[in-house]
Amino acid sequence: MPEFISVSASSYDPASLASKLSEKSAEGWQVVAIVPTGGDITAFLSRGVQATTATAAPAQVVPTPTVITTSAPSSVAEPAGWGTAPAQAVPQAASTVPTITTSAAPVSVSGTPAGWYHDPSGRFELRYWDGTQWTEHVSRAGTQFTDPPVA
Repeated sequence: MPEFISVSASSYDPASLASKLSEKSAEGWQVVAIVPTGGDITAFLSRGVQATTATAAPAQVVPTPTVITTSAPSSVAEPAGWGTAPAQAVPQAASTVPTITTSAAPVSVSGTPAGWYHDPSGRFELRYWDGTQWTEHVSRAGTQFTDPPVA
């Protein structure tokens, strides 16, 4: 697992940061990022953890999978009054499908959907079109008013 440190120096003395980074580079550190932090410049460094001879790395432990065998569960006796329900016949659906007829009048589709549009009379910025006719709802500078449309 890598370890991380940060090194800061004044933004007015970039040579000191350069010397600190050279020193850390000799120790095996690598620069991750250099960012301004207020009046300072901070460098973030990382390196891999090195195992020393005194503390050797622990041996890898590979888990051995264990096989668990289970037998099928045994049947359980039902308590008194909890017997199984008798099998019933499933109801069958009707074989004929009823025909449904509707006598709805077709809906006329307007060419222009309902919404706010430029006021054709020119008295306001926008006027609301309900899909079939102009309404009395108008708007100017984001404020809504009512004004009967002129034919």
